[in-house]
Amino acid sequence: MTTPPEKKNPTESLETARKIAETRAGECPPDKRRYPYIATDYDIPSLHIGTERQLFVDNFILDHLDGVERVFPTPERPETAILEFGDLPWENRVRPHPVAALQDPDSGKFKLWYVQPIGDDPFGDSGMALCYAESDDCLHWEKTLSAKGLPYEGHTATNIVLHDSGHHIGLVLNRDQTEPARKYLMVYNPHDRARAAGKATMSTVLASPDGLAWTEISADTPYRHHHYQRIIWDESIQKWIAYSQYSHHWNFLYRKRQVGRQESADFIKWSPKEVVLSIDDEPNLPPHLEFHDMSVRKIGGLYLGIVGEFMAEPLWSTEDGRNWRDHAHARLGLYASRDGKRWSRVGGPGPWVDNRGPGSSDYGFLTPTVAGQLLYDGNIHIPYLASPDKQHWFDKPFGFDIVPEADFQQAKAKWQALGQVHGQWPTRNRSIGTLVLREDGWARLQPIYECGRIISRQFVFEGEQLHINADVHGGFIRVEVLDPNFKAYAGFSADDCTPISGGDTWYTVRWKGDLQSLWNKPVRLVFHLNQASLYSFEFAAANK
Repeated sequence: MTTPPEKKNPTESLETARKIAETRAGECPPDKRRYPYIATDYDIPSLHIGTERQLFVDNFILDHLDGVERVFPTPERPETAILEFGDLPWENRVRPHPVAALQDPDSGKFKLWYVQPIGDDPFGDSGMALCYAESDDCLHWEKTLSAKGLPYEGHTATNIVLHDSGHHIGLVLNRDQTEPARKYLMVYNPHDRARAAGKATMSTVLASPDGLAWTEISADTPYRHHHYQRIIWDESIQKWIAYSQYSHHWNFLYRKRQVGRQESADFIKWSPKEVVLSIDDEPNLPPHLEFHDMSVRKIGGLYLGIVGEFMAEPLWSTEDGRNWRDHAHARLGLYASRDGKRWSRVGGPGPWVDNRGPGSSDYGFLTPTVAGQLLYDGNIHIPYLASPDKQHWFDKPFGFDIVPEADFQQAKAKWQALGQVHGQWPTRNRSIGTLVLREDGWARLQPIYECGRIISRQFVFEGEQLHINADVHGGFIRVEVLDPNFKAYAGFSADDCTPISGGDTWYTVRWKGDLQSLWNKPVRLVFHLNQASLYSFEFAAANK
């Protein structure tokens, strides 16, 4: 009888943190054989990956690349926006911001929430409304008008689901689906309500059974959210994690745009915000790059952040001895982390996704994106804000100066010249577009020419099958499984592997041997690529 595989501890990082704290307090003496390593206790002292999916964005699972290069594909962007605005009575100010995109686990419908200003606040904080759209394929979205929507100036069938929403909202599918009334959760900053209460801001938490009708469950929390919070559930630490702009709107000691992080066990009480991404710590990036926002998704043990890189111009707004930059275009960078706190920019020296050419929908602003990802027909879809104009203060009322004065006036004159030629430029309305990648298409490993080998780290696993995400159109892949002495286990050599080819996305690797015979044994995978590329792999149950 085969001994069951040793299970990977899903909260391994929590256990490690607990042991470190106990060691620091003198309650648990360190294991002298393993110190300075303090890790979760396993009977088999090897890396445990269980059934976690392994990507190749970083080097975590890799030991050696032989004739293989790593490529970071650029997502596709359909020319047609997935949502355009200006056709509904409450869309007189076309400044939408995507908030969240989720798939309903019951109906299978894809749901998208976005905020739309319906007031006259030039800063866009007052009179904001949260609106709703849905789709069957992630590309064609409908603004669903119904009596469930909130009324607007005599219109009873709308897609408005919340008034006074502000535009800094975190909306999630509740990990706990036992209470139908709390299927969805939202934390947001009601602007007008806060002002009426004499507060600078509030963080209010709501719940909903359908994403349309919302009920308040917490009026305010001591540590506020702010600026494009994007929230995920992190199973490894059993907490909600919120990423948002760490902004100096209340404190000018810091740069205006950095990325902050907060934690919560119940979605209501949140930790103070800490900076996890700042240009201060990035000497390989230019100092005029600021971090506007970051949306995060977690795949296996890897956190992937899509960061709005705010490319500030040398124009400073000044007021009461303070100054900051607000004129910029924004693009997207790709960042990775193994703990959700220490982030590294991945890919080449340029942006992951750049602005398209003049007159295009995202020439000026290409952010924010939504947290997580939608998966349909083998492709990942991530909605984003597309704006033809950069962020500027040429046409807005304000109580501050912009310096240097001569540079500002010169830039303003150029902007006004565009208006004289193109009038109101109706095509320059903001819209919501989408990034499209093949599933796990964040990074691929491919031969530099024709053939190459990928040698993994040594690990133990769970599951009865090995699945790989690969592009083998016109080529093939073989996989072998090595023991600690770099000899193939019996039945698992490259010659024992059925060549993998075809036109699918996912493939099951088959050998003469039975993978269950390798449970609880340290293994190392070698992928032999012949005119083929590899995106990810995972071990899984036989029926998956």
